[in-house]
Amino acid sequence: MVARKTRTQRTNKKSVRKQWLFPSIGRVLIFLFLFFGLMFSLCSAGYVVFFRTVFAQEIMPVLKNSVVFEEPDPPPHLAVGSVVVVPNSTAPVTERDNKPKRTDLPKVAIIVDDIGYNYKIGQQLLEMPLELTFSFLPFAPYTKQLENAAHVLGKTVLLHLPLQPQSSRFDPGPGALMLADSAIVQIEKLRRCLDEVPHAVGVNNHMGSLFTQDTDAMQRIMVELSRQELFFVDSYTTSASVALEVALKSGVKSARRHVFLDNVLNQEQICGQLEKLVDVALKGGVGIGIAHPHEVTLSALKSCVPLYESKVQYVSVLEVL
Repeated sequence: MVARKTRTQRTNKKSVRKQWLFPSIGRVLIFLFLFFGLMFSLCSAGYVVFFRTVFAQEIMPVLKNSVVFEEPDPPPHLAVGSVVVVPNSTAPVTERDNKPKRTDLPKVAIIVDDIGYNYKIGQQLLEMPLELTFSFLPFAPYTKQLENAAHVLGKTVLLHLPLQPQSSRFDPGPGALMLADSAIVQIEKLRRCLDEVPHAVGVNNHMGSLFTQDTDAMQRIMVELSRQELFFVDSYTTSASVALEVALKSGVKSARRHVFLDNVLNQEQICGQLEKLVDVALKGGVGIGIAHPHEVTLSALKSCVPLYESKVQYVSVLEVL
């Protein structure tokens, strides 16, 4: 009897252990399932946010009437010295980089906007052995000096034309064309802006997420640009822009920006944006990027531009129209 009870007790203990063990394993499995499900959801949400804010708004179609990227207000006036050092010549010089160029490679054009406020970085960008296109804000304190230096160095010069943005939070700066202006005032403003950048061979828009949606207003601009034999690059600050369509219909040579390089001021991200621009060029033959005169942008260009010299050629925006 004693032995039987002992075996019975052992059997009961094993049964109790199994009953305790299996529910615990079940609870652990359920917990792990819920935990990994939560982590997957968070990662997916993070990816979607990144994709929509950094990548999709540039390469993929965006929602109609959405602002893609409204350029920030220009930085405070920053100067080093009183004049810009340029070669002792009034005629444009040839590119200083004597390395042979591969003309069979896809083309990447980088436009540097907002030149004229930051003297120091503007001069450093001009001195880079890289084909950049420089777009000058009219009425900026160092536009005339830097613009002349760019011309002497044989760089492509654009007018960075201030146009009305959708939000009043952004100030497009002096000389901005507004939709409330009469047609005559708009053209007068455009001509005054062009006078401030006398070596400009083309124009691209500063801000303008509202103005570039207006067909009549853009038509007036294109008529004047056609008269002066200037081209237009749509900075594409809104997906609703009609600038490219109107320009082409008006017989104005035109193109559209593909990638903003430095809408996030982080060197790693800027280099990532440059890689996307190179990918655009590899797929379509041409890629147009826009950058701004920031220290971090300058550093990123110095570090990352050479990485793709075997894949693409860096050219003036003139060569991709």
